[in-house]
Amino acid sequence: MAVKDPEEILAQRFRITKPPALWVPSLVKQPITFSHLRSTQALSARSLNIPGEEAFAFQVPLSGPFFSTVWNCKQRTTLPSADQGSVFLFDLAAMPVVELDTPFNTLRMYISQHALDQMAYERGHKRVGGLRATGYGDKDFVLHGLAQMLAAAMAQPETASQLFTEHITLAFHDHIIRHYGNAPKSQAPPRGGLAPWQLRRAHEFINQHLGRDISITELAIETGYSASHFSRAFKQTVGMAPHQWLVKKRVERAKQLLEGNTLGLAEIALACGFVDQSHLSRVFTRSENCSPGKWRRLTLG
Repeated sequence: MAVKDPEEILAQRFRITKPPALWVPSLVKQPITFSHLRSTQALSARSLNIPGEEAFAFQVPLSGPFFSTVWNCKQRTTLPSADQGSVFLFDLAAMPVVELDTPFNTLRMYISQHALDQMAYERGHKRVGGLRATGYGDKDFVLHGLAQMLAAAMAQPETASQLFTEHITLAFHDHIIRHYGNAPKSQAPPRGGLAPWQLRRAHEFINQHLGRDISITELAIETGYSASHFSRAFKQTVGMAPHQWLVKKRVERAKQLLEGNTLGLAEIALACGFVDQSHLSRVFTRSENCSPGKWRRLTLG
């Protein structure tokens, strides 16, 4: 029997079309997924029942109203009105069902208990015994900001590189174990950046693989670190996240190829790891305040 796509299951559960999604299989074997759920209609129905599982889902409304009612293990709770920064945490072991009585536009962040514990172990934290919120609809502007970035990336999927998605996932995990788990809020992350040889190896690896999608896990293996430790150490050493540095290097490589005046823009885009010429133009213009074509003309005179 064919295994159903998790996003198709979500679509059936919330009675919507299949939502766009991002996930990071390179960081952890168990799923951590981000899905953009939207409906322009209010329905006289509830979401479909689901089997209980040891997992959690954060629902972060991006605009408009949110569901009015939730049933956890068939116990009814009225949900407060949502406004900017509101976050709703659902324990999926309680088999929550919501009333689909309003249009909705929400970013769903899903993490299994196993993924929660595995990533905590790799990052030097003790086991996270579940997640808890003081109430539904509490303000959390950190998760709201992450949700907005994820929704923007899903709207332009060519920009959602593995490095970007992994960076957001690490930030998501670090935030939720401190604010909704039992990791001590005062615990400081390990100090120390990358050694010169580690930075050089990461730099060489990126330069050798600019034409494809690179993951934090691959870079971490090159330096002998876990993905989360590498991400922190890299930012401490370089002053920016790995995915931001990768974009910078791709723009630098594009400049070198533009100066050669032998390749077309579409060829340069692919050689530098951009999805297409349009993607190159957007990123290059944002970085250099002019298009690649104009930059080539100004450089070559």
